[in-house]
Amino acid sequence: MKMVNLVDAMLSVIFSILIGLHLSWLTILLYPKREDSRKDFPSLSVVIPAYNEEKSIDSTIRSVLEAEYPCSVEVIVVNDGSTDKTGEILKRMAASDSRVKLGTANHAGKANAINIGVEKSVNEIIVVLDADSQLEKKSLMEIVKPFSKDSVGGVSGIVRAAYRNNPLTWFQDFEYIQSSAWRFICNKIGGTYIFPGFAAFRRDAFLSIGGFSKDTLSEDLDIGLRLKKAGYQLRMSTAVMHTQVPETFGGLVKQRTRWGRGTAQVMKKHSDMIFNKEYGSVGLYGIPTQLYWYIHCFVYLPLFVYQLTEGYFRYFINKNVWFSFDVAKYFFGWFSVYGMIDYSYKTFSGMYEITTLFILLLVMFISYLVYNLFLVSKFASLRHPRFLFVIFFFFPYSLFTLLLHALPAIREINNPASGNIWEKSQ
Repeated sequence: MKMVNLVDAMLSVIFSILIGLHLSWLTILLYPKREDSRKDFPSLSVVIPAYNEEKSIDSTIRSVLEAEYPCSVEVIVVNDGSTDKTGEILKRMAASDSRVKLGTANHAGKANAINIGVEKSVNEIIVVLDADSQLEKKSLMEIVKPFSKDSVGGVSGIVRAAYRNNPLTWFQDFEYIQSSAWRFICNKIGGTYIFPGFAAFRRDAFLSIGGFSKDTLSEDLDIGLRLKKAGYQLRMSTAVMHTQVPETFGGLVKQRTRWGRGTAQVMKKHSDMIFNKEYGSVGLYGIPTQLYWYIHCFVYLPLFVYQLTEGYFRYFINKNVWFSFDVAKYFFGWFSVYGMIDYSYKTFSGMYEITTLFILLLVMFISYLVYNLFLVSKFASLRHPRFLFVIFFFFPYSLFTLLLHALPAIREINNPASGNIWEKSQ
């Protein structure tokens, strides 16, 4: 009984925190914000670091050249020691279009390749774009608008997963929508600090802090915090980029392991910013909220495993039933929205007692569902059945990816990674 009471108490705290987060996110997203606008647009330098991108580099460059933009755009592609046909493709494109310029590096990592590209650039505004990505037509115009204020040193964009007929990519796209929405929330309270995959920088600001750092695996997180420390304002735009994402579980594990280790490195490097009011909402809200999910993982995951196995043993194993239709239904309920719907129906019909924990769980579930349906309607479309499918089964995927972030962070504490060399995640 004491164990049950302890688990219920811990779950009550977790559900209360999640309710607070969901409701605050909805409130901030719904709060109107003045849109950035400008009539004059500066010339741009688009820097693309590339390593073994023969399958996508051609279409990535063309999406930049074909984007709507009223002034000149140069595209600087830095080939970071590719061993495939990336170099051949780049030489052919540079020969056919004078706007495409090339740089080379000896496979020293993404951060180094970007820095080389910026050094070769000639314009005040630099756009950095992953080599396996596609820009929407107005993305360059949208990402430049916030620079109308001279104090702005960096602007991030929205990242979406490119559509594939692969359910694993559907879950990642929804996850990217959630991530972009959270960054929008931070932006509305002046807390932008992450620049993933598609970002723009004022060249002077970028060079004043030494460009991208090569001492972490998450250079896109590190540069935002360094710009913030240097006193620059940071913004998020409505510019959209569609990127290739891992299409296998092996590729996903490899990617998220890198992210997890990189985040741990950056947080250790900038630990002085955590709960530091000098850095405003970045130090008081953004970073603490990001760190909360690591705590959530290590607290909630054992509780989840305990509840899942305890129920399985109590309802089935103790009755000598290892597998049956009811067992399959039991696990299906735990790993889908159906379980909460079924549990709520049985509780309100009198089969189970209405407890405080149930009320908190129900409110958390409803707030989470409303929030995610709102995100899909705002950033994508509810008309796409894949998003309803993803929301229905998102719980196990979220646990899996959360664990992939958290475990490498623990590993990083005991065995720090070195360098910033990248590899492709298939």
